[in-house]
Amino acid sequence: MDSINNARCQLCKETFELDAKQQQFIAPLLAKGQRFIMIECPSCGSSTQYVKAEQPPITAPQPANYRCPISQCAGWVDLIDEQSPPFWGCGECGSVWYERKNLQKEITAIMSLYPYRASSYKQLNGDWIPGSLNSEPANYEELVAKESPDGHDELVRG
Repeated sequence: MDSINNARCQLCKETFELDAKQQQFIAPLLAKGQRFIMIECPSCGSSTQYVKAEQPPITAPQPANYRCPISQCAGWVDLIDEQSPPFWGCGECGSVWYERKNLQKEITAIMSLYPYRASSYKQLNGDWIPGSLNSEPANYEELVAKESPDGHDELVRG
């Protein structure tokens, strides 16, 4: 088995083989050099960052992830601090923010366009932080899919 096709869940720590659909999703992203990719763990059903099985498991507690503030993307944005410089990245659409203020601006902008998106965030000391999944509409992903396209071609945002 090719080691690229084996992954480890960051939550339940189980090693698993990617199914054909996951392999088709991941292969072109890896070929483009994308390092932050989210997949579903078949063992626990959680969304987890793609980590090759031979890589050491990430043992530090993971902070809550932001919902991606790009239209038509229901993915997750996480701080990637193993890279230099650190950045925030969405494993679904590939968008990257090198400055927190740019991510914050896009969160404000997406909530202005689509008010239901506000349930994905909450404000703390003037900054947007991830909100509770329980506060999102049950049909959140369906609503996101109906949004107008973003219109930006660049993956690096702001």
